[in-house]
Amino acid sequence: MHLRVKYTYLIFIFILIFPVVVSGQQDPVVRKVKFKGNDSFSNKDLMNEISFTHGRWVTRKLLGRETSYYSEDAWDMNVRELKHFYQSQGFMHIKVHEPKVKFSRNRQRAKVTFVISEGDPVIIESVKFTGENPEINKELNDQAETRRSILEARKGERFQDNKIWNDRDRITRFMVEKGYAYAETEPEIRADTTRNNATVIWQLSPGPVSYFGEVTIEGNQRTPTNIVERQLAFNQGELYSRQKLNRSQQQVFQLGTFRVASVRARLSRDLHDTIPVHISITEAPQTSTRVGVGYGREDQFRTFIDFQVLNFTGGARRLNLFAKHSALEPYRFEATLTQPAAFSPNSTLALSPSVRRMKEPGFELFTYGANISLLQRISERVSGSFNIYYDNVNLDTTSVALFEDTDFLAKTYSKSGVATGLFYDSSSPRFDPTRGWMIAFNARANSLVFTGDYPFLKYQIEVKKYQPFFEIATLATKIKAGTVHSVGNNTAIPVEERFFSGGSRSVRGWARQQLGPTDSNGVPVGGKYLFEMSVEPRIKIVGPLSLVAFMDVGNVWQTFDDVEIGDIRFSAGGGIRFATPIGPVGADIARPIWDASSSWQFHINIGHAF
Repeated sequence: MHLRVKYTYLIFIFILIFPVVVSGQQDPVVRKVKFKGNDSFSNKDLMNEISFTHGRWVTRKLLGRETSYYSEDAWDMNVRELKHFYQSQGFMHIKVHEPKVKFSRNRQRAKVTFVISEGDPVIIESVKFTGENPEINKELNDQAETRRSILEARKGERFQDNKIWNDRDRITRFMVEKGYAYAETEPEIRADTTRNNATVIWQLSPGPVSYFGEVTIEGNQRTPTNIVERQLAFNQGELYSRQKLNRSQQQVFQLGTFRVASVRARLSRDLHDTIPVHISITEAPQTSTRVGVGYGREDQFRTFIDFQVLNFTGGARRLNLFAKHSALEPYRFEATLTQPAAFSPNSTLALSPSVRRMKEPGFELFTYGANISLLQRISERVSGSFNIYYDNVNLDTTSVALFEDTDFLAKTYSKSGVATGLFYDSSSPRFDPTRGWMIAFNARANSLVFTGDYPFLKYQIEVKKYQPFFEIATLATKIKAGTVHSVGNNTAIPVEERFFSGGSRSVRGWARQQLGPTDSNGVPVGGKYLFEMSVEPRIKIVGPLSLVAFMDVGNVWQTFDDVEIGDIRFSAGGGIRFATPIGPVGADIARPIWDASSSWQFHINIGHAF
């Protein structure tokens, strides 16, 4: 009995001590990684190529990296990874010296230093093209000697594996665009590691010159075949081009009536010179309804409903019936009839009659009218628009500020004119951009081309830039400027056409429309000149959560003589964002700085401020 109790105690003590013993035998955590001798690559570049990671709390929590442990086997694996990276970048004589490891007193943490001798890189001495087609060989050989070369791995450049494989794709695409649909190419690398140079010889196999053949279309039950055919960027019998094939797929899909549109060339193993094209279509449901509900600090409770009918009265036309309610727009009803491919595959014509009531801090009004717009896609990133509009406005004159132009504003007036715009967008991804540019320019001529009240010219430009930095952040910047001025004997500008500043998507240290001149009752006057600028670092924390810090500056002025740099106002603040499939949802808090006003502003929005 006593012996059994004794063994029970021994087993219990062993269970308690065993995890501690195991823990004590665990390899030390890699706390820090350093590099010496890496003249050609940054520490960040090399960290991306090895398995070791920093064991700091920030690295683990913010970047989601797992803890690394130091051992001889782990060291050897990381050395192999470093050597492979350097050799792929042309450093064939790379050496990684014996490890320099500094352990903590309890040997539970380690600081690891890689000491590197890079050696001289291999330089490309010449690039040559050879194959069965002398014309293609000559054209590429001539181009390789010019600055217009399509190559990344050029004569005099450091040899890099990734550039060679990129060039293989570039050369193949070059031949395909010449009509060689079955083109293939392979590199032959002749490297001299003693002289540290290399010759790149491209073996070209263009195959036969090919042409577009018969086009077959399936799946278009409601959309007429001839409308789909008009969206193609090629004709039967034309020289084959993969670029035209891809553009055709894009143009077919942008008709807006399909859920899926696939345009594929039917290449043959027999290398036929006539290539048939097959278009497979899955049409979207003829009717659909979207409903949205949300809340914003400025528009408060908001909701909308959008009912859509595809192939309206036949063809590829679309009809949208839209209704919206918010504190800023108590009601808005709009019907839009859209005709895609109106004058060309990339043009869209739309007619939009609407009725709405607006309730802004600086004015309240009721308006009805119609807009005819033409949207033209100029290139993948550039589009333009042209609009003809008419609006009849019923202004609540008791809602506007009391200032010198008040007497010139009628209770009821009409606006008609033309507007045009140019838009450039290279930003990505769509709803939460982390890189690229967005540039928009708009101009409006009111009551100049057509008769109406209050003739004026209005211009506005907005530039946004998104730049990633480090691994977890994006620097977003915005500049916005605008001017509106009357023409002829007219001196007044309709209040809804003036510029206002302040709010969740403007200078966030002020409430909506509260930055700029106001009357004695604090009602915003608006201005004829606008300038705003914002800088906003966006930092990912963990998962969908991120933080932003920002500084916004700007103001509006009533006349050009009033414009002074000293009048530009500043605000700063921060916010939180939560990523969703339709863009980030977040809240901001901001206040004026270097200003007599010191009140905080709180904003809730869907999407970034810009």
